[in-house]
Amino acid sequence: MNGCSGRRRLLPLAVVTVVVTVLAATNVLPPWPGLPHLLALPPMDLFADLRVLLTRATSVPAFVLLLVLVLTVRVLAMAVMLGGPSRATVRFAALFYGIVLLPVLVGAQLDYMAFAMLFARLFWPAVALVAALGLLAGPVPWQGSPRLRTALRRTWRGGLRVGVMLPYAAVIVLLGVVTDAWPEPMVTVALVPVSALATGFTIVLLSRPPRPGARRRLAVAAAASTVAGTVFIATRPHEPAPRPPPREGSMMVMSGINSSSGNGGMFHTRPEKFGLTCDQIYYYSYAGPGDGQPRGVAECPIRTGAPFEAVHTHRPMAEQAALFAEQVRDLPRPLMVMAHSHAAWVAWTAVAGGMAPQVDVLVLNGPFRQSIQGYPPPGQNGPGKTAGDLLRLSVHLGNLFGANHEPDSPAARETLADPTAPTAIFARPLPPGVRAIAVHATVDLPLQPSGWRLPIEHNTCPLRVAHSSLPGSDATTEEVNRFLDRRPPPPCPPWRDWGVPMTRGFTVPATRTPPRAPPHSTVPVPGSSRRRWRGPCRAGPTHATAAGRPAVAGRTRQRPC
Repeated sequence: MNGCSGRRRLLPLAVVTVVVTVLAATNVLPPWPGLPHLLALPPMDLFADLRVLLTRATSVPAFVLLLVLVLTVRVLAMAVMLGGPSRATVRFAALFYGIVLLPVLVGAQLDYMAFAMLFARLFWPAVALVAALGLLAGPVPWQGSPRLRTALRRTWRGGLRVGVMLPYAAVIVLLGVVTDAWPEPMVTVALVPVSALATGFTIVLLSRPPRPGARRRLAVAAAASTVAGTVFIATRPHEPAPRPPPREGSMMVMSGINSSSGNGGMFHTRPEKFGLTCDQIYYYSYAGPGDGQPRGVAECPIRTGAPFEAVHTHRPMAEQAALFAEQVRDLPRPLMVMAHSHAAWVAWTAVAGGMAPQVDVLVLNGPFRQSIQGYPPPGQNGPGKTAGDLLRLSVHLGNLFGANHEPDSPAARETLADPTAPTAIFARPLPPGVRAIAVHATVDLPLQPSGWRLPIEHNTCPLRVAHSSLPGSDATTEEVNRFLDRRPPPPCPPWRDWGVPMTRGFTVPATRTPPRAPPHSTVPVPGSSRRRWRGPCRAGPTHATAAGRPAVAGRTRQRPC
């Protein structure tokens, strides 16, 4: 690619740059941090396309038609950039995009689901998948061959062109960092031509023969990545904190959604690490008060509460908060509540609403302050229709292998389908005198792009711990004990939250209009004016009755739809 011919070949990139800039400036395209990726190297450009289509297309037919249109434009643009719209170049471009379409779609859908379900275990695989595709497939079209197989061989012989691709990847990350530092939409729009310039320059470099030593550079890059990964993993463990002196009062332990009696991350909480004994530990039951539950993996016998299954964690939030208030009413003071993930919303709702004045301290493990994506009700068209349908399909497939997700249960529709819900929950202040600490995991921070700190007394330094492992980690124990003793927190390295700006460009566009949840399926409870959710209308083994008493083995219960 030389001289005037090279400049003419980059003309489609210039045209797309102008179109994207105009559409973003007029709000036809969302000016979110991933906008510059629309001008990135393939297949990163397709990843950006799919994120927009998944979150903006209002119906499945609209998604399909727009995807066909986008792919047509991408194929023709690549064909021109490969030397002109000939049969060979169009075939090459169509084959390239056809091969990468499915894995990129998987990455885009995982990205969307991570933000819609607030599930970091989906976000990081999505980022890794797309980054790997970008580094491996990005150089392929520019190897000077109209045959894909030959281009692949040249890419490999050129050491995957890591000498060009790694600096380009750094530029892509830097663009996200800039949008994090200056989140104004016009700054993001202004980065579109910058991204195009970086892409055009990279295409020119990739079109040239690789310099000698390409394989050696690839080996060095692979070795450096291995060493960096090993060091990162090896430095994660936290030194066990000394045990505190005995404390008075009690602790209520609250597991998250999809947990069950004795099964969940919170049940690994060891009371002695907080200066307590098993006699001072109580476990919240999503099924309500009772005489005890199966112990499972719990560190202490579960002496109170009714046995509950995952389905009980999906009941309406108002019921969950009311059950919480009922179960803490007579517990010894001072009362500390240790809540994990979804349970943080439940505890905050009850305490901030004045339903549980007995609570003295809230310890929130892995709370999510905000959400930028939801999903429309089933069968209803609207922004995110296709992504929502794929989410339900993915959840259904996961449930076949033992998962217990219910994206359209009352709790999920109130807290996840409506992206304004987390912000509204934490907008209500706690009563005076209630102390609160939020324990954050570094892996969760990118899912809260507008800020992860809660309006409370103390937000911990982000911990290098998985979301599910927060309650039992030594780092959490040290932070909580320092907070309880009113001691200063441990030093916080400034790089702990760097994952947020570095992954900013991999987010999905924020929802425009929050989808409205339909009325929940409820059935009246005899002797009560309150309506309670009894789970999805399907038959299945019954492990406990609504009152928490064991059911007769082998029987099934089905709520009429």
